[in-house]
Amino acid sequence: MIDPVILMVCIASATIIALASAVPKWREPSRFRASLDGFALLPSFAVTPLSFVFPLLETAGAIGLLFADTRMPGAIALIALFTLFGAALAINVLRGHTDIDCGCSGFIAARASERTPKSIGWWHVARALMLAALAAAALVPATGRALVGFDYLSAGACTLFAVAAWFTLDVLLVNLPKLDSLRNS
Repeated sequence: MIDPVILMVCIASATIIALASAVPKWREPSRFRASLDGFALLPSFAVTPLSFVFPLLETAGAIGLLFADTRMPGAIALIALFTLFGAALAINVLRGHTDIDCGCSGFIAARASERTPKSIGWWHVARALMLAALAAAALVPATGRALVGFDYLSAGACTLFAVAAWFTLDVLLVNLPKLDSLRNS
């Protein structure tokens, strides 16, 4: 069992992060399609349909986390997506195919230019698995502890902190190839 405040933070953080990651996939489907194609794991006929299915499942899973009746299927959908994504990243890292766009940079992806070096690594795999774990926390039942006003304030502040830390990690991962190219010049 998990404290209800921690559960609220996990649900809110997973929802915000998943929705922020889905927005650029909806806004620029061709960019996400190119990212999926860059993974070189799917047959060419499956790339286009999956480039629409993945953001749909990500959005539906994130919204599903918000409601008690749909929390379990929403969490399972997000866990499956993030684990699948982590496996795809790991396969590409293991085979040395690291010069691709991960397609996971959330709102940061819109700021990256075409000249920005692209790269994936084990940090990206860890990031995807952390997202799966965050979504999995929504499946843990909460204790029966009564909530007080301060609990809501704590949950809000912790959610803001968790999301800010997550997007800071996003910025660091986006800039990692730039830093490597500067270090090697």
